[in-house]
Amino acid sequence: MPRPIIDLETLDLSRDIISEEELRAILPQTHEFRMLDAICHLDLEAGIAVGYKDWDANPWWAKGHLPGRPIMPGVLMNEGGAQIASFLVKKTVPWTADKLIGLAGVNNVRVRGQVTPPARVYFVSKVGRSSGRRLTVNPAQAIVDGKLVMDMELMGVAI
Repeated sequence: MPRPIIDLETLDLSRDIISEEELRAILPQTHEFRMLDAICHLDLEAGIAVGYKDWDANPWWAKGHLPGRPIMPGVLMNEGGAQIASFLVKKTVPWTADKLIGLAGVNNVRVRGQVTPPARVYFVSKVGRSSGRRLTVNPAQAIVDGKLVMDMELMGVAI
């Protein structure tokens, strides 16, 4: 089993460190596709970002996935991973400043646990590699209650 990118127990995650305006300027997703409520850790030297999504007891997806036993869909965990990776890319890769980062691919995805509401899901990403001036590849993870529930490698493309 892979190790977490960073041990969340070692961080102060009690406050949001990026303003709502700055976060929305970098991640324009709204409504149901807003998978990051806030950024609570950013270490540019280490190349690591941590954000979170709070799900209440009755999130929009719970009614249909799965009735009577709601489990957060894996595709939403992928989207959360993509959003934290995009945020980190925009903060660390200079040629992305005026670009939107779109999802180009997902590799090595492993679902390692379930997310059931209510829950706070932490999404973590680390600087990976860039290919030219258009493609980035970053590892990302989803963590709930200290447990790694998904890990993946995301490819982002400047659009």
